[in-house]
Order: sequence, then C-alpha cells, then structure tokens
Amino acid sequence: MTTLIHNCKLLTPGEEIRLGSIKVNAEGCIDGIAAGDAEAASGSSYDAQGYYAVPGFIDIHTHGVSGCDLSDATEEAVRKISETKLREGVTTYLPTTLTLPPENLKDMAAAVAEYRKNEEFARTPSLHIEGPYISPKCLGAQNGAYVRLPDADEILELNQIAPVGVVSLAVEMEGAVDFISEMKRHGITTSGAHSAATYDQFCAGREAGLTHLTHYCNQMTPLHHREVGLVGAALLDDEVMTEMICDRIHLCPEMIRIAFKCRPLETIMLITDSMAASWLGDGQYEIGGLQVIVKDREARLEAGNLAGSTLRFNEGLKNIAEITGLPLNQLIATTAANQARSLGLSDRGKLEAGLLADVVLLDDNFEVKAVFVGGELKVEL
Repeated sequence: MTTLIHNCKLLTPGEEIRLGSIKVNAEGCIDGIAAGDAEAASGSSYDAQGYYAVPGFIDIHTHGVSGCDLSDATEEAVRKISETKLREGVTTYLPTTLTLPPENLKDMAAAVAEYRKNEEFARTPSLHIEGPYISPKCLGAQNGAYVRLPDADEILELNQIAPVGVVSLAVEMEGAVDFISEMKRHGITTSGAHSAATYDQFCAGREAGLTHLTHYCNQMTPLHHREVGLVGAALLDDEVMTEMICDRIHLCPEMIRIAFKCRPLETIMLITDSMAASWLGDGQYEIGGLQVIVKDREARLEAGNLAGSTLRFNEGLKNIAEITGLPLNQLIATTAANQARSLGLSDRGKLEAGLLADVVLLDDNFEVKAVFVGGELKVEL
C-alpha cells in the first residue's frame, strides 16, 4: 500500500486547486491532506508528477465494457468489467441490469454477489436495476417482451442476493407510486426512467420518494409548452438528482449547457451507461438479447435506437469541461461527490481525511495516469 501520494494538484469539490500530498493510513483511508509537496517516505510513496489528484469516479449506471455485460451473469464478466472500469478512473460503480426475466436478474445479482466476496478491482456497493418496470412507449434498447408491472417482492428478493441501490422505473405505471414508497421504506433509491410520465405523475412519484432521473432527456417525456414532462420537471425541481451521459451523442452540447446552466450543480451526476462495446471497436454486439451495431463509437439497435454508450468516464468529464467552461473544482462534484451523497455512501467522493483513499491521477487532457483503491496502486498508464 502507498502511504503517501505526493507532488499532485489536489482537485476536490469546492476547494481551491493546490499542490499537495495525500497521506494514507493502514486501513486504506485518507489520513490527512498536506499542502505543498510533503517529504516522501522511502519505499512507500508515489510521485504524482504534478498530475491532478481527484476522488475516484463513481459510475452509478454502467452495463458493461470490454466485451462483457452484466447480463452475461458470470463472476468472470463482473470481474472483467470491474478491472476495465478502473482504467477510466472509476473506483466505485453500480453494475446495471436490463429488462429481462426474473431468473436472469437473479443470476446477474448472484454474479455480483460472488465478485463482492473479493473486490479485487473497482468497488461494487450495490446493483442498479434498470427496468423491467418501464413504459412500452419508451423502450429505447430495452426488451419489451419482458416489461412488467412494479413488483416490490422481486426487488427485495434480489436485494437478498446482492444489495440493490437503485431501481429505475416509469413512474406512471400501475402501482408505481406504492412501489416507490415501499422502496423508500427499505432504503432503496428510485429513479424515473424509460417513462412517458406527465409532470403531475412525476410529482406524485416525488411525493412518494422518487429522488433520481435516469439518463436525463433520454427515453423520457420531452419539454413541451403545454406539458413539460420529465425533462421540464428537472428544470423546475432543484433537488431531484439527474444522471447525464455527456458523450455529445445522447445529449448535444447545447443541451448539456442548458442543464448545467439551469440545474444546481450538486444535483448532476455523470454516468457512462456503457455497454459491452466500450473499450472495443466498431462492430456487432448484443445487449439484453438485442443486436447492436457500433459505428464511430455510436451504439444503436438495427432500428436506430441508441443502445447505451461506449463513453469512458474520464471522457465525460473532459466533455463537460470543454462545453460548459465551468471551473474544474466545481465540475468535479459531478463525478463522485454527488453520486456518493445521493446513495448515502458517506465514506467516499472527496479527498478528505477519514474517507477511502480512492484516488485518480489525471493529466491536463483528462487522461487517466494512475488509480489507487484504498491507497493501493491498481492502474498505472
């Protein structure tokens, strides 16, 4: 374990960027932050060479990478995803499911549970269940054959196999409001997704306990001057947390600028929504039993629907920095701190004494140079 990461530009939410060092204790947590370049302890220090040191990224919505998808439902696939995500600076992620039959979801949860016994790479605190409780009108790249009504018992059964952190669903479905209330009672976050909900239906969901919106603007009711829908709801609600895929494909630069201008920064969470083709090239792939064609890094079904992304997390940060022009010490909150706060992960998300020593070193072009998990060097590029 590295006990000192020194000669780095500390970049953490709301604090001035400055040269400093990060001390790590034997438990893999940050023992303290020192200004300037602290004296290196022989044999247990890492020279960051002036790179930015940022909190490990938290991707709460990712299906797969490197030819593997959670729907493969094997511990080997989860391990491969966990290893590759580190290379884009993600030290914590929520393995994300698809709209599939109950037995498939159980197998996926079991694969994550097996990996959690030995989290060799990125941390997986819980699952993100995307679907199957979605609107047939807003399927996107989800398989409509397996859409069903919200079922709290199904989620609680999955939660017994591996912790469930987030459930994405259409708030207008029959029984959705009661389901949201039940999930809140069990400490499980609910998020509006693949939904044709009206603003009033969104408000009913919010009152019941809905706190997130999944891949904002994508597969949800758009803004209209006679019905603002879910897109408009997020412009009015200053507390709902919104996932954003900032790959310049799912959201054009102008929409990204609007969101960052009109929404409180502390409510925006970068995600990748990556699928198996991420880190690979163009070609044909599969997601949830549906054929996907990737061309020029755009993943689409044969019908043309976007099918997840090939975005790497650090690229999303680079994109919003270029598009918004906002200071990095503000933007960095969207990569980990907001996600951690929204999910109650109070031990990560910032460079702060007492928190996990999950640290990523980035160069000026946002390329990942090194990744530490609990103070242990896991990636060096």
